Amino acid sequence: MLNNNLFKRKSVWIYCSISVLCVLVIFSIVKVIIVGPSNFIDECLELVGGADKQTWVFLVAGSKGWDNYRHQADVSHAYQTLLKNGIPVDRIIVMMTDDVAFDPKNPYRGELFNHPNGSDVYQGVQVDYKGEEVNSENFLNVLNGNKAAMINLGSGRVIESNHRDNIFVYFVGHGTSGILAFPENYLYADELNNALQSLYSDHKFNSMLLYIESCRAGSLFDGILSESNNIFAVTAAGPRESSWSIYCIGEDEVPDVCLGDEFSCAWIEDQANLGILYPSHVNELVEKRTVLNHFNYIRTSVKLSNVMPYGDFSVGQNKLSAYIGKSPEVFSKYSYQNSDIPSFNKHNGTNMFSSKFSKNTYEPYQTKEQHNGKNNTTKPSSIYNSIMRKIMDRTFNTILRSVIKQLPGFIGHIDELKELPSNLPLNVFPCYRQTLDHITTNCFSLPKNKYSLNDVHIFFNLCTRVIDSEWKSEEFYNVFEQVVHNVCSKNTSMFSNLLKMTDIY
Repeated sequence: MLNNNLFKRKSVWIYCSISVLCVLVIFSIVKVIIVGPSNFIDECLELVGGADKQTWVFLVAGSKGWDNYRHQADVSHAYQTLLKNGIPVDRIIVMMTDDVAFDPKNPYRGELFNHPNGSDVYQGVQVDYKGEEVNSENFLNVLNGNKAAMINLGSGRVIESNHRDNIFVYFVGHGTSGILAFPENYLYADELNNALQSLYSDHKFNSMLLYIESCRAGSLFDGILSESNNIFAVTAAGPRESSWSIYCIGEDEVPDVCLGDEFSCAWIEDQANLGILYPSHVNELVEKRTVLNHFNYIRTSVKLSNVMPYGDFSVGQNKLSAYIGKSPEVFSKYSYQNSDIPSFNKHNGTNMFSSKFSKNTYEPYQTKEQHNGKNNTTKPSSIYNSIMRKIMDRTFNTILRSVIKQLPGFIGHIDELKELPSNLPLNVFPCYRQTLDHITTNCFSLPKNKYSLNDVHIFFNLCTRVIDSEWKSEEFYNVFEQVVHNVCSKNTSMFSNLLKMTDIY
């Protein structure tokens, strides 16, 4: 009898063990199918303390030249801040043209300042991709972890994340409806969205946070970014508004250059100032602060545009430190106790800083002329800039009117086409891209002349009308290409020179 009981107990134990083992095997097989063998092994290692979650950071300044000083200063300051927050240097990738710190116009050679009372933020910044390497293709390759595509380019480093890791992407530069501008080309919203969706589908991250500073940055994500893919984007401005620069310097409050951007300085200075603002409980704050807490702080701090959230709001509940590290309790050398003191006056020994003066990042020359108001003292470069603007405006209008004449149903809607689009359907972007590429090839480079960002949205509206009409895409493309050819070939010598035109703001 006793032997029978022992046998039954052993049988039950063996049955339970086999059942548990079968469940574990089935679970493991399903997990391998979902995340892949290598990621499954990583998860097992993590359970026994053999693998850690990593944070990858990608910092990008999408512009070039002295007039865009602020963008490289923003990125350099972000680099210093995240490094101080404990993000390892080998997990931070920096892309910027790196042509400002040693620009002949810089009175402090080899230094960049992001605040009138600040220290140099450039020293020690390791730039992975610079000069002509700053373009949309390389941006996407770094983001996608396409190491093969980056061979013999810069450092060759890319984001090598897996499904456990978090990614923080910070971009600052110019933009417009559905576009982030790089010095030589554009990154379109559909291209960015496809890259993000691919990363999500391939289990390349646990969660992702994007901070995007550009005009109309919200248009990249509004109605586009999924609300369930573990990606959360915060933009400096809504889909139809500008972001703004601050800490602008110039004689008599006429801006020669601006040190920073309002949104960027808000989130970066917040990190630098935690020890000053909350000395008694900074450690507790750092430990508990969420992404949404940070968003709400930035949204309140930024006065000149509407900071907007997009995507998966569940990411907003995550700790901010999972993306930008933990700000130490010690005061940073980049901290600022009073942002209103106009003390950045090294340039010529006079006070040239006005924290109250801000300007639209699209049109610094127009703002400058508005405050100057002296036609007889206008610089030759400003006169040239004004002339080139008029030529670009006239070209856009001529192309638009000529195309509309050949498309039935469009007459009478030209003013509507000039309004900023209320939404940006993804199926319109192939047409949008093709029309802008054709103008760049035949008339003048749109990406190289940021002034064009004010008007290119009219071609998105035009493409939307075509897609919503009975016109076939091929018919429209034929008409558009013929019109562009006719407009830009009437004065071959002029447009031959215009193809070389750059830096019109």
